[in-house]
Amino acid sequence: MKGLTIFEVLVSILIFSIIALGLGYAVVAGKSALLVSDIPTQLRGNVLFAIMSMDRELRQAVPSKTVPKAEESSNSITFQVARYNEATGVINFGQPITYQCNGCSSTVPGQLTRISGGATLVIAPNIVTPNGLPIFSRKDVENSLIIIDINAQKSDGQGRLYHDTEQAIVKMRN
Repeated sequence: MKGLTIFEVLVSILIFSIIALGLGYAVVAGKSALLVSDIPTQLRGNVLFAIMSMDRELRQAVPSKTVPKAEESSNSITFQVARYNEATGVINFGQPITYQCNGCSSTVPGQLTRISGGATLVIAPNIVTPNGLPIFSRKDVENSLIIIDINAQKSDGQGRLYHDTEQAIVKMRN
């Protein structure tokens, strides 16, 4: 008689199951490792996007229309951008723009938001303020430099904490 005995079928099912479980575990472990390695990249991308967005607008801001004032620090900054009207020769100021850290503390991440004209946009998530240090500082004699310190942190599913810190110094227009 030709064919497989029940014992041979059971052994082949057992071998196939062990191989399938091993492959499944490898796929799950690979996916988990990919997600964990992606956290620092996400943090860096969020922080750089926030700094580039603020830098572009703050370069057009007028120091006298900016809060905090000289020698002050804060977790928010409000400013207006000057626009020159060539037809009338008059400088007009746009609506106030505010960048602020909502819910940020040294232990709990918050969001860096941009508010203008009643619209709120999240610029960067997972922002913290280590030791209560402010995000925006003005410490220059000319009153035209703004120092931006952004710190982001996020933990993975295994409790590891990742950090990214960036600083930008922006010179506003005179």
